[in-house]
Amino acid sequence: MIAWLQQINEASIPFILWLQGNFQSEGATAMMRFFSFLGTESFFLLAMPFIYWTLSKRWGAMAALALVFSSYVSGFIKWTFNIPRPPSPPIQKLWHETSPAFVSGHAATAMGVWGVLAVQVRRTWFWILAGALIFYIGCSRIYLGVHYPTDVIGGWLAGLAVAAALLWGAPKLEMVVRARCARTIILTSLAFSLLLLVIFPIDPQNSSWPNASAVQLAGLLFGILAGLTWDVKRLDFQVDGPWGRRILRFIVGLALVALCYVGPKFLLDALPVADYLALQAIRYLRYALVGFVVSGLGPWLFQKLSLAR
Repeated sequence: MIAWLQQINEASIPFILWLQGNFQSEGATAMMRFFSFLGTESFFLLAMPFIYWTLSKRWGAMAALALVFSSYVSGFIKWTFNIPRPPSPPIQKLWHETSPAFVSGHAATAMGVWGVLAVQVRRTWFWILAGALIFYIGCSRIYLGVHYPTDVIGGWLAGLAVAAALLWGAPKLEMVVRARCARTIILTSLAFSLLLLVIFPIDPQNSSWPNASAVQLAGLLFGILAGLTWDVKRLDFQVDGPWGRRILRFIVGLALVALCYVGPKFLLDALPVADYLALQAIRYLRYALVGFVVSGLGPWLFQKLSLAR
């Protein structure tokens, strides 16, 4: 299969050269970089809390889980196949990437997140918006010279599979969470996140285990699930209220997320931690804390500050 994909990729190089040669301009490149930004960690650190804290807990929780699982599935496929990105030259690389090409993580997360949201929102205008974002985020990766068309199509299919599985399984999972005690759910979530970490392929370039990408996603997943469990069992955070209060809630919560996201990184840079496993353990805790802030600690703080009920 790898040889077959590589043959198709080589045959698609003239198309990428034609795309860049006929449509490339400063404005087009800026626009495509913007669409690619919509698939980055920085964007989702803003978008997921905004949805969860100001619009709908269900939408936010589903989108966050779609983000984690579509990123995990696309990363798993990437490191399993380990197919190189388009060659430069002749293709111009207008975006920096270091991971393998197949499949596109941007395309997978776009399909997973915006697909799940479209089903949840159930508005025609949002279906159109979601479809446009999925399409242009995927196409931006080809224009920027970091993916072949097969990578984007594969990413869309991976994200679609994650979205379908999540929409089918989430209601059943919610019933289990409500029926079991919090300790059991949290311990199961921890074990599941560690299992995902263990089975994730290693980076063949440095042969280090565990893969840093898997550590981030596993930690984030555990933090999100722990916070959701706390909310179901104790908090019952409510999103409603005037928009002035919702925006203030978002600003306060975002400051807390930034503290938990940036603070440990500064600490890591300051401490002389050289052991790879120790670094990855700290990375896991860092991302678990960020996920927990979004789904649990943030809502608890909003209730304490009378910004939510």
